[in-house]
Amino acid sequence: FLWGAYLDRHEHDPGRIRAAMFLMLFVVTCSELGLLLAGVVSLKTTLLALLVNCWGGLDALLRFPAAHDLESWFSAKQFGLLLVKTVTYAFGFIGFRMHIGKFIALILLNVWGLPVLYLMALPLDPCEQVAQDEYDIDLVIRVWQLAVCSKERRKCLDTCRCWWNRKLVAASEQSPLARMAICAASPHYRRAFSKKGRSV
Repeated sequence: FLWGAYLDRHEHDPGRIRAAMFLMLFVVTCSELGLLLAGVVSLKTTLLALLVNCWGGLDALLRFPAAHDLESWFSAKQFGLLLVKTVTYAFGFIGFRMHIGKFIALILLNVWGLPVLYLMALPLDPCEQVAQDEYDIDLVIRVWQLAVCSKERRKCLDTCRCWWNRKLVAASEQSPLARMAICAASPHYRRAFSKKGRSV
Protein backbone atom coordinates (compact mmCIF):
# COMPACT_ATOMS: atom_id res chain seq x y z
CA PHE A 1 0.00 0.00 0.00
CA LEU A 2 2.74 2.49 0.98
CA TRP A 3 4.79 1.59 -2.10
CA GLY A 4 1.76 2.11 -4.35
CA ALA A 5 1.12 5.53 -2.81
CA TYR A 6 4.78 6.48 -3.22
CA LEU A 7 4.69 5.43 -6.88
CA ASP A 8 1.51 7.45 -7.47
CA ARG A 9 3.13 10.53 -5.95
CA HIS A 10 6.35 10.21 -8.00
CA GLU A 11 4.92 8.61 -11.11
CA HIS A 12 6.94 10.73 -13.55
CA ASP A 13 10.17 10.86 -11.54
CA PRO A 14 12.12 7.64 -12.26
CA GLY A 15 15.23 9.00 -10.54
CA ARG A 16 13.42 9.29 -7.21
CA ILE A 17 11.82 5.85 -7.59
CA ARG A 18 15.22 4.35 -8.46
CA ALA A 19 16.75 6.00 -5.37
CA ALA A 20 14.04 4.48 -3.15
CA MET A 21 14.69 1.05 -4.66
CA PHE A 22 18.45 1.47 -4.12
CA LEU A 23 17.67 2.12 -0.46
CA MET A 24 15.52 -1.04 -0.33
CA LEU A 25 18.29 -3.12 -1.92
CA PHE A 26 20.76 -1.70 0.62
CA VAL A 27 18.44 -2.63 3.52
CA VAL A 28 17.96 -6.15 2.11
CA THR A 29 21.73 -6.58 1.74
CA CYS A 30 22.31 -5.38 5.32
CA SER A 31 19.66 -7.78 6.63
CA GLU A 32 21.34 -10.65 4.80
CA LEU A 33 24.68 -9.69 6.32
CA GLY A 34 22.91 -9.57 9.69
CA LEU A 35 21.76 -13.16 9.23
CA LEU A 36 25.38 -14.16 8.62
CA LEU A 37 26.59 -12.33 11.74
CA ALA A 38 23.79 -13.93 13.79
CA GLY A 39 24.94 -17.38 12.65
CA VAL A 40 21.67 -18.17 10.85
CA VAL A 41 23.23 -18.69 7.39
CA SER A 42 26.65 -19.78 6.19
CA LEU A 43 29.30 -17.54 4.67
CA LYS A 44 28.96 -19.21 1.24
CA THR A 45 25.22 -18.55 1.26
CA THR A 46 25.73 -14.88 2.07
CA LEU A 47 28.42 -14.45 -0.59
CA LEU A 48 26.16 -15.98 -3.22
CA ALA A 49 23.28 -13.77 -2.06
CA LEU A 50 25.50 -10.68 -2.37
CA LEU A 51 26.49 -11.76 -5.88
CA VAL A 52 22.83 -12.13 -6.82
CA ASN A 53 22.06 -8.72 -5.28
CA CYS A 54 24.79 -7.11 -7.39
CA TRP A 55 24.33 -8.91 -10.69
CA GLY A 56 20.55 -9.09 -10.36
CA GLY A 57 19.17 -6.27 -8.24
CA LEU A 58 21.83 -3.63 -8.82
CA ASP A 59 21.89 -4.36 -12.55
CA ALA A 60 18.10 -3.99 -12.75
CA LEU A 61 18.16 -0.69 -10.86
CA LEU A 62 20.92 0.74 -13.02
CA ARG A 63 18.77 -0.02 -16.09
CA PHE A 64 15.51 1.26 -14.59
CA PRO A 65 13.05 2.30 -16.14
CA ALA A 66 13.89 0.16 -19.18
CA ALA A 67 11.25 -2.50 -19.80
CA HIS A 68 12.29 -5.93 -21.04
CA ASP A 69 10.21 -8.67 -22.64
CA LEU A 70 9.67 -11.87 -20.70
CA GLU A 71 11.66 -13.71 -23.39
CA SER A 72 14.66 -11.40 -23.11
CA TRP A 73 18.07 -12.33 -21.71
CA PHE A 74 17.54 -9.79 -18.91
CA SER A 75 14.30 -11.45 -17.72
CA ALA A 76 15.75 -14.97 -17.97
CA LYS A 77 18.83 -13.90 -16.03
CA GLN A 78 16.78 -12.22 -13.29
CA PHE A 79 14.47 -15.22 -12.89
CA GLY A 80 17.41 -17.63 -12.86
CA LEU A 81 19.22 -15.58 -10.21
CA LEU A 82 16.09 -15.51 -8.03
CA LEU A 83 15.83 -19.30 -8.27
CA VAL A 84 19.52 -19.65 -7.39
CA LYS A 85 19.10 -17.37 -4.37
CA THR A 86 16.00 -19.27 -3.21
CA VAL A 87 17.73 -22.66 -3.45
CA THR A 88 20.88 -21.27 -1.84
CA TYR A 89 18.93 -20.06 1.18
CA ALA A 90 16.97 -23.33 1.35
CA PHE A 91 20.23 -25.26 1.73
CA GLY A 92 22.28 -22.55 3.42
CA PHE A 93 20.29 -22.04 6.62
CA ILE A 94 22.06 -23.39 9.70
CA GLY A 95 19.46 -25.19 11.81
CA PHE A 96 16.74 -24.89 9.17
CA ARG A 97 13.95 -26.23 11.44
CA MET A 98 14.79 -23.73 14.17
CA HIS A 99 14.66 -20.82 11.72
CA ILE A 100 11.78 -21.80 9.42
CA GLY A 101 9.95 -18.52 10.14
CA LYS A 102 13.02 -16.47 9.25
CA PHE A 103 13.45 -18.52 6.09
CA ILE A 104 9.87 -17.90 4.92
CA ALA A 105 10.11 -14.17 5.72
CA LEU A 106 13.46 -13.95 3.91
CA ILE A 107 12.14 -15.68 0.78
CA LEU A 108 8.94 -13.62 0.68
CA LEU A 109 10.46 -10.23 1.48
CA ASN A 110 14.12 -10.26 0.45
CA VAL A 111 14.16 -12.67 -2.48
CA TRP A 112 10.78 -12.41 -4.21
CA GLY A 113 9.43 -9.16 -2.72
CA LEU A 114 11.94 -6.83 -4.36
CA PRO A 115 11.21 -7.99 -7.93
CA VAL A 116 7.49 -7.49 -7.32
CA LEU A 117 8.15 -3.92 -6.14
CA TYR A 118 10.39 -3.38 -9.19
CA LEU A 119 7.64 -4.56 -11.55
CA MET A 120 5.12 -2.32 -9.80
CA ALA A 121 7.49 0.64 -10.30
CA LEU A 122 7.87 0.21 -14.06
CA PRO A 123 6.06 3.05 -15.85
CA LEU A 124 2.82 2.17 -17.60
CA ASP A 125 3.47 4.67 -20.39
CA PRO A 126 5.69 2.99 -23.04
CA CYS A 127 7.41 6.35 -23.70
CA GLU A 128 8.71 6.36 -20.10
CA GLN A 129 9.90 2.72 -20.23
CA VAL A 130 13.05 3.69 -22.05
CA ALA A 131 16.55 3.96 -20.71
CA GLN A 132 19.38 5.35 -22.77
CA ASP A 133 21.11 2.59 -24.71
CA GLU A 134 24.35 3.15 -22.80
CA TYR A 135 22.53 2.38 -19.54
CA ASP A 136 20.72 -0.75 -20.80
CA ILE A 137 23.86 -2.91 -20.74
CA ASP A 138 24.48 -5.86 -18.45
CA LEU A 139 26.52 -4.97 -15.36
CA VAL A 140 29.20 -7.57 -16.11
CA ILE A 141 29.71 -6.13 -19.61
CA ARG A 142 29.88 -2.63 -18.16
CA VAL A 143 32.53 -3.62 -15.64
CA TRP A 144 34.51 -5.43 -18.35
CA GLN A 145 34.38 -2.35 -20.61
CA LEU A 146 35.61 -0.15 -17.75
CA ALA A 147 38.45 -2.57 -17.05
CA VAL A 148 39.76 -2.85 -20.62
CA CYS A 149 38.83 0.40 -22.36
CA SER A 150 40.37 3.74 -21.37
CA LYS A 151 37.74 5.60 -23.43
CA GLU A 152 34.97 3.99 -21.35
CA ARG A 153 36.80 4.88 -18.13
CA ARG A 154 37.10 8.53 -19.22
CA LYS A 155 33.44 8.60 -20.21
CA CYS A 156 32.43 7.11 -16.85
CA LEU A 157 34.64 9.57 -14.99
CA ASP A 158 33.12 12.50 -16.92
CA THR A 159 29.61 11.24 -16.13
CA CYS A 160 30.46 10.94 -12.43
CA ARG A 161 32.06 14.39 -12.42
CA CYS A 162 28.96 15.95 -14.04
CA TRP A 163 26.69 14.19 -11.53
CA TRP A 164 28.85 15.39 -8.64
CA ASN A 165 28.89 18.96 -9.96
CA ARG A 166 25.09 19.00 -10.32
CA LYS A 167 24.71 17.76 -6.74
CA LEU A 168 27.13 20.40 -5.41
CA VAL A 169 25.33 23.18 -7.27
CA ALA A 170 21.96 21.94 -6.00
CA ALA A 171 23.30 21.81 -2.43
CA SER A 172 24.75 25.30 -2.72
CA GLU A 173 21.44 26.68 -4.01
CA GLN A 174 19.58 25.15 -1.07
CA SER A 175 21.89 26.24 1.71
CA PRO A 176 24.07 29.35 2.16
CA LEU A 177 26.23 27.37 4.59
CA ALA A 178 26.81 24.67 1.97
CA ARG A 179 27.68 27.38 -0.58
CA MET A 180 30.27 28.89 1.77
CA ALA A 181 31.81 25.47 2.45
CA ILE A 182 31.92 24.55 -1.24
CA CYS A 183 33.43 27.91 -2.21
CA ALA A 184 36.03 27.63 0.55
CA ALA A 185 37.01 24.13 -0.62
CA SER A 186 37.12 24.81 -4.36
CA PRO A 187 38.42 27.88 -6.21
CA HIS A 188 36.59 26.67 -9.33
CA TYR A 189 33.22 26.90 -7.58
CA ARG A 190 34.15 30.20 -5.95
CA ARG A 191 34.80 31.72 -9.41
CA ALA A 192 31.62 30.18 -10.84
CA PHE A 193 29.46 31.52 -8.01
CA SER A 194 31.05 34.98 -8.13
CA LYS A 195 30.36 35.19 -11.90
CA LYS A 196 26.80 34.05 -11.30
CA GLY A 197 26.37 36.66 -8.55
CA ARG A 198 27.65 39.46 -10.81
CA SER A 199 25.37 38.47 -13.69
CA VAL A 200 22.21 38.64 -11.54
